[in-house]
Amino acid sequence: MPETIKYDRQNYDIDQLDSHWADVQIVRMIGRGKTVLELGCATGYIGKFLKEKRGCVVYGIELNETAAAQAAPYYEKILSGDASQLNLYGNFRTQFDIILCSNVLEHLPNPGAVLRTLKSSLKEGGCFVIALPNIAHWTIRLQILLGKFDYTPSGILDESHLKFFTLKTARSLIQDAGLAIQEFSFDWDNGLPKFNGLFLRVPRIGPWFLKQFYSLSPTLFGYQFIFKASPQKVR
Repeated sequence: MPETIKYDRQNYDIDQLDSHWADVQIVRMIGRGKTVLELGCATGYIGKFLKEKRGCVVYGIELNETAAAQAAPYYEKILSGDASQLNLYGNFRTQFDIILCSNVLEHLPNPGAVLRTLKSSLKEGGCFVIALPNIAHWTIRLQILLGKFDYTPSGILDESHLKFFTLKTARSLIQDAGLAIQEFSFDWDNGLPKFNGLFLRVPRIGPWFLKQFYSLSPTLFGYQFIFKASPQKVR
C-alpha cells in the first residue's frame, strides 16, 4: 500500500505566491543556476520549480518512498532515506552551492550533527538555506496560556516534530554547527486572516504595512524563521 504523502502540491508556481511566503523567500535566497541538495523534498514541488524556473540542478533526500518516486523526474539524483542517517550523504559524488533544509530539521533527533556533517558537501562559497517553525508564535503562546499543547497533523505542532525552536534556539542551532548567519527573514501565517486580507487588497502599500507590522516582533508573529548561513572561516 502506498505511503500517505503529507505535502503533495500540484501546479505549484512559487512566482504566483505572496512575497511573504517562506517558499518565495527560500527560492530568492537560493538564486539561479545553482547546484542544490534538498533535504526532505516531499514530491519535489520546490525542486521542480528550481529546475524549470531557476535553471538549477537539484538533488534530493526524502524518507517517504512514494513521494520520492514522484519527485524523481525533477532531480538529478534522489535518495529515499532518513536524513538523520549521516552515512547517507556519502552517496552524493558532488559538491553543492546550496543545501536546502526547509521543514526538515525539526523532524530529526540531532539536527546539529546533520548540519555539521553536510558542511563538507558545500562548494567554496556555498551555503545553507534553512527554515524552522517558531514554537513561540502567538497562536501557540495563546494555547499554552489556555492550558493546551495539542499536536496536529501539520504546522508548528506537527505530531512528527522532535524539536521545537524559538528564534534564539534556532540561531544557536545554526551557530553551534559552525555556521555564520548571512541573512535572516521570517514569514507569517493566516492567524489574522481578516486583518491580512484587508491590507493585501491595497496594492503595494498594504503588503508594505503588513511587513512593517509583523516586523515589530518576529518572535511573536513569525510562523517560520528563514536563514541563509555559510561555514564560519577558521582564523
